Amino acid sequence: MSTSVDHTTPTGEDPVRGNGTRSFWTGRSELFVGVFVIALGGFLLIRSAMMDVPSSVSFLGPRFFPVVVGTLLTVLGVALTVRMLLPRSAATSAEGDGEDSSAAAGAGSDWKPLLLTAAALAAHLALLQTAGWIIAGALLFWGVSWALGSGHKLRDLGISFVVSAAVQLAFSAGLGLPLPSGVLVGVF
Repeated sequence: MSTSVDHTTPTGEDPVRGNGTRSFWTGRSELFVGVFVIALGGFLLIRSAMMDVPSSVSFLGPRFFPVVVGTLLTVLGVALTVRMLLPRSAATSAEGDGEDSSAAAGAGSDWKPLLLTAAALAAHLALLQTAGWIIAGALLFWGVSWALGSGHKLRDLGISFVVSAAVQLAFSAGLGLPLPSGVLVGVF
């Protein structure tokens, strides 16, 4: 006969504290993500305001997109922070009754896609100057699609080369900004 120890209490008390109360920080580690996103948005807004821009620049100058991104990051960070500060019942009821949150379900992190995406990015950075944008970009796009679970490897490789070539053409012909050509130096 085996005996097992039940670590939960019938009243839902925290077995470590034993007094029926939970710490404010229990389950709120996502609060740091919201604060970080607010800080990143604020940094972008401050650095955009400090940017030296000639007076002849139009409305869509070099400050426009950093201000848009900084504003969106700040709004997103505030939303994340407010969501984490709401009482748990209000935060979970907003998600819907039919969905299980990953924290409630006890699901851990899936490291395989993250590591494969990081490896694809590292390979992209290593190959960018020697192989060129089209090849390195295609391998990056294909590697990310494979890391995220796509089962159509050959089709994804073809789409990756088409997207990578389209980006090369858009930057070179459309914007006049050359991307590294690598082994295709005579073509682009």
